[in-house]
Amino acid sequence: MKNIAYSCNDNYVPQTGISMISLFENNRNVEDIHVYFIEKNVSSSSIEELEKIASSYNRKFTVISFDVLCSKLRIDSTGRHIATVYAKLFFSGITGVDKILYLDSDTIINDSLEELFQINIDDCLLAEVETFSAKARLALGMKSDDLFFNDGVTLLNLKKMRELNMEDSFIEFIAKYDGHPPLLSEGTISAVCRGKILSLHPKYNLLSGILSFSQKTMSHIYGRPFYSPSIIKEAIENPVIIHFLSAFYNRPWCKKCTHPYKDKFLHYKSLSVWRDLPLEDKDIAFRVKVIKTLYSCFPDDWFEFLRKIKSTLKSSL
Repeated sequence: MKNIAYSCNDNYVPQTGISMISLFENNRNVEDIHVYFIEKNVSSSSIEELEKIASSYNRKFTVISFDVLCSKLRIDSTGRHIATVYAKLFFSGITGVDKILYLDSDTIINDSLEELFQINIDDCLLAEVETFSAKARLALGMKSDDLFFNDGVTLLNLKKMRELNMEDSFIEFIAKYDGHPPLLSEGTISAVCRGKILSLHPKYNLLSGILSFSQKTMSHIYGRPFYSPSIIKEAIENPVIIHFLSAFYNRPWCKKCTHPYKDKFLHYKSLSVWRDLPLEDKDIAFRVKVIKTLYSCFPDDWFEFLRKIKSTLKSSL
């Protein structure tokens, strides 16, 4: 049985449903798929639409209340994110499941997940794709050479997480930051599970930044070598899972999206009950536009340029 989990509120149901369609379309060869949907304030009509999608592909679908599963969670603020990003920290509470793949709602599955599920994570707590963040490591008290991960696609070893009682470790860590740890669940996982996370090939979570930046820039931001050029090339050309983070591109459900794989999202949207849902008018933030312009003009030196400006401003205060 291949166990998959999504978690969101009512606002992200269309994206979740579209992601599910891409999952089922590209994994018809997988005999058994069971989707667990962790919901927070999702209407019965929205849940019914997701159930219909699973049923149309003859897949199992189970709904779990976020407030019940994550009843011990105490958070102060999630910023622009929704509380359900923390759901994956509590998946060990899902009975009868020892291994599960968590997918953010803003993902499109572009190929079979068979190979991903065959990866051995018996000696790890989970497996994720690295992301190039240096500031977050410092904020979390991590070392400069520690790996840092994006948790939008996470393969979890729930058996080992139960054995080590990781749920309590996560709760304690969040409390240490008064309910607002740096980078929320992503920072919590990278810090608490440090040394016990298997680094996945980036084709399993093609981040927008990997498409945007050069190898030099990614390694510069990360503060350590990032994935090799050949691995990055393979991920870009043959992604298994595309993660539509806004970055320089905006989201594919927005009119002004320039993501090179936006048509993948629009294709699966056209197969869904949300096919006629209008695209949103939202644009990327002004700050991001400035960085994008600087990077386009100075692709190899923009990061150092910004850092010098920041240092100059600090010294003048």
